[in-house]
Amino acid sequence: MGTSDSGEMLDEVGRLKRLAWADRRPSSVPLYIFGALAILSAAFELSDISVWRLVYWLIAGPTGFFLCAAWYKNHRITSGVGAGRGSYMTTGVVLLISFVFVIPLWIIALPTIGFALLVIAVRQRNTYLAICATFFGVTGFLVSIFTFDNQLYRLAHYLGYFKSADGYFSGATAMVDVMWGLLMVAAGLIAHRREVMVANA
Repeated sequence: MGTSDSGEMLDEVGRLKRLAWADRRPSSVPLYIFGALAILSAAFELSDISVWRLVYWLIAGPTGFFLCAAWYKNHRITSGVGAGRGSYMTTGVVLLISFVFVIPLWIIALPTIGFALLVIAVRQRNTYLAICATFFGVTGFLVSIFTFDNQLYRLAHYLGYFKSADGYFSGATAMVDVMWGLLMVAAGLIAHRREVMVANA
């Protein structure tokens, strides 16, 4: 086999690896799923019972990993391309068991979910997903302590709205959840565009 033949074979192997990576949708799928879950959490902020949000994420966190696992399983059956390193199903089970038996994790549920996604991203050597997982965990914690809500109240007061309540208005937390989720979905769209470009290269 000549040098040119070896080079062409290596190029083809590299191309197939990139194609398999892109077809796996390693970043867009989890970002779409967790972004959608963040948007759905807004419905629980409209309830008068704030504990529902905590309960929601204790269930939705593991469910997000189960949904990822289900999507990749179906994708593997139809296309032959799996999820790659890091099991979403195993991560979901471990996360669920941790939430059941380690009660202090309830306080930091969102950072814990973000960390679990970060572990998968690191195992997959997926820098983009790792950045987004870190964003999810950090901003999730800030959302849970109402950091962004307070900024909205200050903005509303500064603009002259709801002056009698010092800028406070109901539904601020739901707005934050929707914006937070939309940012995750937007990150998923960017990832999907990159995956398509790699697949078509």
